[in-house]
Amino acid sequence: MIKLKLFLPLAIIILLSSCTVYKSSLPQAGVQAQVNIEMSDLEYVKDATGTATQSYIIGLPIGGTKYKRGFVSNSAGELLRVPSVGERGVNSAMYDALISVPNADFVLPVSMEVISNRMFLGREDSITVKVKAFRLKQQ
Repeated sequence: MIKLKLFLPLAIIILLSSCTVYKSSLPQAGVQAQVNIEMSDLEYVKDATGTATQSYIIGLPIGGTKYKRGFVSNSAGELLRVPSVGERGVNSAMYDALISVPNADFVLPVSMEVISNRMFLGREDSITVKVKAFRLKQQ
């Protein structure tokens, strides 16, 4: 009987407790589209650099930029994929490079440098991505 008196209020507290979940998503179209772009259709804007810092404790990402990401995709299916845990810092650096050139339509990565500072049960990565920014020529 004592266990029931202790269990019932605990169960009510757990059931009535609330949590907040933030979610962002991309709309998904059911149509496959392909655009053929040649170098003559593009206008070079400039070279850009994106940086990000990401910390990990026991392999799990802690801190860093959580909800903003940019990455290079080679197919429509990859554009909607969920990145792995280790890619969050790289995706944040790509996003930083893209927003550093506001008039660019897309960026192509040229190089990436990752400096890892290893600690007990964790690490901190400093990521620098160098990209070339392009925009589509206006017809």
